Amino acid sequence: MAFAGGVYHEHGRAEQGVPVLQSGRGPRRREIASQEISDIKEQGPLRQDGNNKWLTPFAPFARAFALFAISICMTSHTSTATDRLFINEVIVRTVENFRSHEDVVNFVEMASAKNIAVINLNVKQDEDDEVPSGYVFYKSRIAPIAPGYKNFDALRAVIAEAHMKGIQVRAWIPQFHDRAAILKNSAWQMMASKKRKVLPYRGAYRNEYFVNPLHKDVQNYERSLILEVVKNYDIDGIVLDWMRFDNFNMDMGTDTRTRYKAAFGYDPMTINFSKDNAKRRQWNDWRSTQLGEYVKSVRTAVNAVTPDLFLGVYVLPPEFVECGQDVAKFTDHVDFISPMAYFKDWGYDLEWVYDGNSGVLADTRDKGPDNEIIPAFDNFWSNYEYQSIYAGLRRNFPGIANVSYFCYGQWTGDMFKAIEERSGL
Repeated sequence: MAFAGGVYHEHGRAEQGVPVLQSGRGPRRREIASQEISDIKEQGPLRQDGNNKWLTPFAPFARAFALFAISICMTSHTSTATDRLFINEVIVRTVENFRSHEDVVNFVEMASAKNIAVINLNVKQDEDDEVPSGYVFYKSRIAPIAPGYKNFDALRAVIAEAHMKGIQVRAWIPQFHDRAAILKNSAWQMMASKKRKVLPYRGAYRNEYFVNPLHKDVQNYERSLILEVVKNYDIDGIVLDWMRFDNFNMDMGTDTRTRYKAAFGYDPMTINFSKDNAKRRQWNDWRSTQLGEYVKSVRTAVNAVTPDLFLGVYVLPPEFVECGQDVAKFTDHVDFISPMAYFKDWGYDLEWVYDGNSGVLADTRDKGPDNEIIPAFDNFWSNYEYQSIYAGLRRNFPGIANVSYFCYGQWTGDMFKAIEERSGL
């Protein structure tokens, strides 16, 4: 994720940012803690039959032998904390990587060869670039399907190929960055206060589309897409994204203002958003509480379909309080938090990532002490920077087992090779 012109964006370019996590709880969980890796690699991917019995599907001998060799290597590294290996995940934008089944096969082959454990797949467009935000890459009866994907269900194809290779697939589902939803109902668009006027919020460069995270109909719509995926696809988890605002001065839509005035006795348009004050803090607390309640509702709805499906959220650094995203408000309703640790995007020193007392991981841990943390990294840093981060994680965050890498564009064989080499696999 990146910071641009006073506005925060997702996933690692000057207009984007997002992270990921690994593990879970309940029947869909496959533990990835270092001491258990050898058992998992020997057994192959664990799945369930209709009676909730664990199954170990057949894997080709060559693949099984390779994984067994990796398990020996990893087991040999669990003796000390200083050389502990991490489980590697990738965050994948569908529109940049999968246009055909052949693309899927080639991608999964590369990922499998370089020991990628989890693919976090973008099943709903995150940005307003190649296709409008909110368009989907699977067979939906609710949201519009992205151009070029009506006859190609990218989600189903990736799940099938990845599971055959023992790779997990999580559905990365952006929430409130959603032009498709605005086209469905223009009253759902995010509104912001600017120079005492209420205007549609279109991002820093007036080329993006956001919906109001506080509107109950918007929440119902976004939640319905999550449930559609959970009901129809054999995913190994969900990671939510764009669970936030861009600044203090939103949402200022009629619905939000009416509800807020009923609760607190004044119109939020009267708040001075330019500096810290009691009313601004009250407003931000209310917004973050509403988002926390939404995550709770997602957990409840998902559990009704697939109890304890692994659920997490990509989050901005907790210090960005203006975005109304407070991990402490939803920590009890998710399994993992995936903080975007893109230190270069925001001009931080390298130590900001792994410092044990302050910085993105320390602040996230303090907000959600019982959650698994899966940090999200860019994939273009130097080897020195990665090795410094790995050492810092081993020293200050021994509970972190998985790390995730984001590429805004197309993943290549060289990128996977670099991950493998710097990870010591």
